[in-house]
Amino acid sequence: MSEVSIIGGITADIEGNPYYQLIMGDSNPGKIVMSYGGVGRNIAENLGRLGASVRFVSVAGDDFAGRGAVRELENLGVNVDNVNLLREENTAVYMSILNLMGDMELALCNMDVLERISVEFIDSAYESIKNSKIVGIDTNLTEDTLEYATGKLKDLPIFLDPVSVTKAERAKKIIGRFHTIKPNRMEAEILSGMTIMSEEELEKAGQWFIDQGVKSVFITLGPGGVFYRDERESGIIRSNPVEIVSATGAGDAFSAAILYSHLKGFDIEKTAKVGTAAAAIAMGSKTAVNSHMSMELLQQVLGTDL
Repeated sequence: MSEVSIIGGITADIEGNPYYQLIMGDSNPGKIVMSYGGVGRNIAENLGRLGASVRFVSVAGDDFAGRGAVRELENLGVNVDNVNLLREENTAVYMSILNLMGDMELALCNMDVLERISVEFIDSAYESIKNSKIVGIDTNLTEDTLEYATGKLKDLPIFLDPVSVTKAERAKKIIGRFHTIKPNRMEAEILSGMTIMSEEELEKAGQWFIDQGVKSVFITLGPGGVFYRDERESGIIRSNPVEIVSATGAGDAFSAAILYSHLKGFDIEKTAKVGTAAAAIAMGSKTAVNSHMSMELLQQVLGTDL
């Protein structure tokens, strides 16, 4: 039995960096980097690198990207028995082309395969995940599947990563079903219907989530740190200055740290500190998951043993 089960998306991330000014309608020389992504997959990889017992539940195409993503997780000790590789589908892909300033000029995504994480798929995986100590879910699931899965798993603590402002809407009607949530400020605004522009409004939003039935809330604030709240206490952990290579994947590392902390029984303040440290490690890498992520490095950044 895996202690943590993650239900969420796998993607192949392809990024193009031109050597010169982009010429539209022409072939441009540049550097192309491919890596594996998807919020659920990134969380599972981070947990695997931290040595947690984790199972990943997802779908991908039976293609080089899908097979490669599964193989990488398996090599880290992640249980991938419930990752279905589908012959008739392509693995979800996010492809972006940057300009000389490093800003996105154009992007194209194909996430159709993630809709195959269906009610029937949740039923097929249920026996494998029903004894987990906590289940993490991302909102790459459709609204109907998300509602069904949280009902099916109602006897387990469920963690939610809202993924994005647009996809956070999918969880809005069932937010009280989640034990723990980790939105950023804009996602928290969508979920709560409240404006969050000050510490006072953070407190009000945090209390609103608690009133809906959520037990622990972590609202990430980018460089401003993280606001945390449970039924007993609240506070803000400020981020230490770090050299940022890429902020992509920082939230996923934070989510993995929350799940790890739940297994260890850490209180909410300690969990917020562990999450902040994990996010700092993630930002030191160009890829969504820092390949150097480990318990040793996490303890080094925290300055204490876990």
